[in-house]
Amino acid sequence: MSETLSPWATEVFGKQASAVRLFLGQALRNMQANAQAAQEQTNSRTNHTYGTSRWQNQFERVQDELKDLPGATPVRPFGFPFELMLVGRGLIYPFLYSKSKADVRSARIPSESQLVKELFTFAPEPKQVQGAFDLDLEGSALVAEPRGGLATVPQGTRLVLVPFACNASELLEAHWGIAALGENRRLEWATVPEPLTLPQAVSSHGTRLVWVPDQGATSDPKHTSFDEGSEPTLTLSSRAAPERLRDVPPQTEAEPVEDQTSEDDATH
Repeated sequence: MSETLSPWATEVFGKQASAVRLFLGQALRNMQANAQAAQEQTNSRTNHTYGTSRWQNQFERVQDELKDLPGATPVRPFGFPFELMLVGRGLIYPFLYSKSKADVRSARIPSESQLVKELFTFAPEPKQVQGAFDLDLEGSALVAEPRGGLATVPQGTRLVLVPFACNASELLEAHWGIAALGENRRLEWATVPEPLTLPQAVSSHGTRLVWVPDQGATSDPKHTSFDEGSEPTLTLSSRAAPERLRDVPPQTEAEPVEDQTSEDDATH
């Protein structure tokens, strides 16, 4: 059953608006499934593993679902470990707004980080702007300058928020819409935040090892014991005459060669 698209979604995403909405719901379902699987594997008494995995998956699974859409472009903000997806004129930013069901219209951005300030330069202006004497020039979002991949985003790009609610037990709800960043991190919605459909089934875009590849088996499956193999070729060398005259004991093994690398080298 097709759902009616809001004018803002068609304006931002064009003909791909329906696909973007569908794939966002699927991405969040995959996010939840992966985070729960990670938590189960650790058998931990805390939900730290779930939280870390959920944070990573909320960006990577969105990229998985949207990357094949025509014109979809990954954008990596400065200093951020993940890429955000730009589709049409919409820059998509998913974030957790609650661990239980709550009114998304009163949602807050989790933190007013430098990344958030840069992202909201692509959002509408808030209704209430601080006066000139109250303005913290260094920390204000009004003077944030997009860096990294955000500096290459075309003019006219709109920040599309995807707030979702979930916890280690279940994915509760998700929405999308456009909002300004108001005081105390509160969102001032320029559009009505609309619910996203969250499918029950999980999709996967990667490949996992589900079988052990052949280990170079020969036509003769007979196992060979260690004493039935070919004898190794030994290299013998005679001792030098001075060593024999000085009665120097024979050296049966070569001197170990000092390793010029260390484990630390792998991190550089």
